[in-house]
Amino acid sequence: MAVTKMIKRAKNFAVGILSLIKGLTVTLKYCFKPAVTVQYPTQKLPMTERFRGLVGLRPEKCIVCLQCTKICPTACLAITSKQQEDKKKTLETFRYNMELCCFCGLCAQVCPTSAIIMTNVYEISVYDRKKLDINLLDAKKYDEWTAATIK
Repeated sequence: MAVTKMIKRAKNFAVGILSLIKGLTVTLKYCFKPAVTVQYPTQKLPMTERFRGLVGLRPEKCIVCLQCTKICPTACLAITSKQQEDKKKTLETFRYNMELCCFCGLCAQVCPTSAIIMTNVYEISVYDRKKLDINLLDAKKYDEWTAATIK
């Protein structure tokens, strides 16, 4: 009986040593390979071409068809327009509420003139919720997020 206990302990010890050696070989194998970690704030990976970030607008292409506001599931887009003498509509305001947006990209898909695009802007943080309601006609609408610096 004492012999079987000793054999069992020796067997457990050998299995423990083997598993330790296996673990150390995996660790040592990756120890000498170059790191694959991206140091995020200072290094950034490029976004894929199909990435859906914030909504962008090319106002010169917009024909005020209102298809984007009709298809938006969260109603985060609001457009006001005025009609000119030649019965053409022109944009007055184009509001985008990021707080409501689900980044589905339906507005960009349905736009017949490709006036709406999904940008690559993804680092969005604010202290005031009022900053999440953006006028897309403003040329400097995303400067706060695209020109972020690391402190």
